[in-house]
Amino acid sequence: MKKSVKKVSLILALGGFFVGGINAQEKAAQDTTKVKEGDRNMMLNAASANSGPREVNVGLPATVGGTTVLENNLPVVYFYWPEFPYKSWRMDAMTNGVKVRDLGQTAIHVGDVGFSMDTYDNLGTDNFRGSGSLGSNHFGLIKQDFNVSGPLGNGFKFSLGTFINFDPGTYKNKYTERYYSDQTVLLKGALSKDYTFGNGKGSIALMYKYASSKGMSTQLSAPYIYKKDGSVKELDGFKIGGDSYVSGQTYDLLDSYSGKRVERDALNDYGSETHTIDLIGKNNFDNGLYFNYIVRAHSARTGAFLPVMTGVSGSEAGKYTYADTGEEYTGNNVQTVMVIASRKTPIKSLTSTFEVGKKSGRHSWNVGLNAWVYDINKFLSESTMFYQEVSANPRRLVGASGSTYFSDGNEYHDGTETKTALFATDKWEISDVFTLNLGARLEYQALRGNYIDKTTIVSGIPYMDNKKTDIDENFLNKAFMASAVYKMTRSFGLLGELTYNEQAGHLENYSAGNYPDLKHSKIPGATLGLFYNHPMVSVVSKATYIQKDNYRSTVNFTNPNDISQVNRAAVKYDIQTIGWTTDVVATPFKNFNLHFLLTVQSPKYKNYAGTVEFASGNVDYSFNDKIVNKVSKVLIEIDPSYQWEKVRIWASARYFSKTYANLSNSLQLASRWETFAGLNYSFNKNLDFSATFVNLLNQRGAQGTISGTDLLTDEQVDEKVGADGIVVSGTYIRPFTAEFGIKYRF
Repeated sequence: MKKSVKKVSLILALGGFFVGGINAQEKAAQDTTKVKEGDRNMMLNAASANSGPREVNVGLPATVGGTTVLENNLPVVYFYWPEFPYKSWRMDAMTNGVKVRDLGQTAIHVGDVGFSMDTYDNLGTDNFRGSGSLGSNHFGLIKQDFNVSGPLGNGFKFSLGTFINFDPGTYKNKYTERYYSDQTVLLKGALSKDYTFGNGKGSIALMYKYASSKGMSTQLSAPYIYKKDGSVKELDGFKIGGDSYVSGQTYDLLDSYSGKRVERDALNDYGSETHTIDLIGKNNFDNGLYFNYIVRAHSARTGAFLPVMTGVSGSEAGKYTYADTGEEYTGNNVQTVMVIASRKTPIKSLTSTFEVGKKSGRHSWNVGLNAWVYDINKFLSESTMFYQEVSANPRRLVGASGSTYFSDGNEYHDGTETKTALFATDKWEISDVFTLNLGARLEYQALRGNYIDKTTIVSGIPYMDNKKTDIDENFLNKAFMASAVYKMTRSFGLLGELTYNEQAGHLENYSAGNYPDLKHSKIPGATLGLFYNHPMVSVVSKATYIQKDNYRSTVNFTNPNDISQVNRAAVKYDIQTIGWTTDVVATPFKNFNLHFLLTVQSPKYKNYAGTVEFASGNVDYSFNDKIVNKVSKVLIEIDPSYQWEKVRIWASARYFSKTYANLSNSLQLASRWETFAGLNYSFNKNLDFSATFVNLLNQRGAQGTISGTDLLTDEQVDEKVGADGIVVSGTYIRPFTAEFGIKYRF
């Protein structure tokens, strides 16, 4: 089957000229996949934070079916919390290859759910060369990356790279440092050597990576007026994305070791610093057999700071005063904020993958071994709540209790996780018209550690002085994949895939202090579709079913009758979705390319009901058959581009149908378009200029969720919203942003 037959939703990034992306003009290193112009847009991201790849939607929440990021065939981080992948990984000038794995491939090779993106580093080149980029935007972003590589003699080669990103965000905040959104520095170095042996040749490389990253938040919020039809309107005096809703960079927390209140800095006390060493080997034998391996030692001290807007309530005269002056607050609305902050946690991991394979007749087989060990040393999050006014650059308030902060909480776990997996794949070309891909994975997972059971907590002593309860869990996880392509004619054919994956829990599931009763999550999936290839158009259209049971999460439930009462509860539920996707790549005339993607899906919650305990009473809920929040039923993506001599003009427009902004589906957000465009000019073979524009329509639309509303019923929403709407807070898309860049090569 021609390479133009596309995997559904494998929408890759950047084409090759965007600032900070991959230089598609560079020769890819051996055994890496060169980025092509046809690969589409995985890095285009309109969220308020833009430090990683956008999530590829498969109808499951991002933490279940998002994009798993790998580097040189190993996951960037063993587990995403508290060390998010973007804290130690970025697409930079030293990245010279990308490969995307679909659901089945990800399940077999990684044991994860969703799509995965693997980036490959330049480990050394036969000739001396260099490349880099400089970029900025009209908000004052400073972005730079650089790579130089070449030979050292006797088969030795080197590669050195840097990446620097200082992002001031989109608003000015008088309470925080200028570059509050992201301050990240990556340094990379690799030494490699090619060699030959009696019956083959190979290479070995040693790569070191240092990363330092800190930022105020991964997803920022703003207040706005919400109306029943799902539309939002800006508050008078508050520009979404242009005005700050952050009330300060320092916060008071109850120290879990001393039991005393201490002041913490949201930017500087919760950053991340990592050291990573990769040993990478590739061996190709004369008989066609290959043996490849990678061993990674990773050490990190990483923290996370998450401000959560839990709800907006009306203010009565004399009820609140300003914390800094004591004067009476006369505004109409008050925001309750929960801060969840995990102090810098020592994390160490030793992960490895070994693979052997060969093309034997009509079979291309591969057998691999994953051996992963992960140790987290006393993960601890401390949280607190406070009030602030609803306005730009808000000031903090004191409530009736007379204290600025109230309702402190903690989470904790400690221990080691190990995974040992044997996997195998086989691409079997049964005939010239029928190809079968098979895969299987068998994984042993063990959890050893301890947590603090919240039912045994003793009041009046520091949290960490409480008794620890042991964790001792063992799991055998299985994954299977079978996909087939049947070419009925030279241009037309059928394709299908069956997948089954099992996932167990993690130590993180114990953090909330509830015994999670970990059981396998079973994730079956199926796909059936057709493809058509023509020199002018390539089409893939298929239906997909995917389900995951026993999904575990922690939800901040807010009491609908008193927003100051929040219960951070551990929950379990199932999700199932069925969808239909059509992906089209067309070249109707020379130099013009059009990509079109249509997805229709219906993801629903199953077995999602329970009771939340609050100080003023319990609240029952049932989200069964509700549509998964934040997920649109209809997605459209339109990506045209045109190359005229040295100029390439491109655009990308994405349509998202209405989404539900809370678990109960009582609040919805209206449909929206996210728009991008750009121009790339190749001055000569060594110098390119680019301009990229995000949110061309400058929409002020909301996205994601509306804080503190998950337990609201339809009747409560009707009562609270009324005809004029209600003031709420939630996440939003980035305002119009103009980005400019220069890419150079020598």
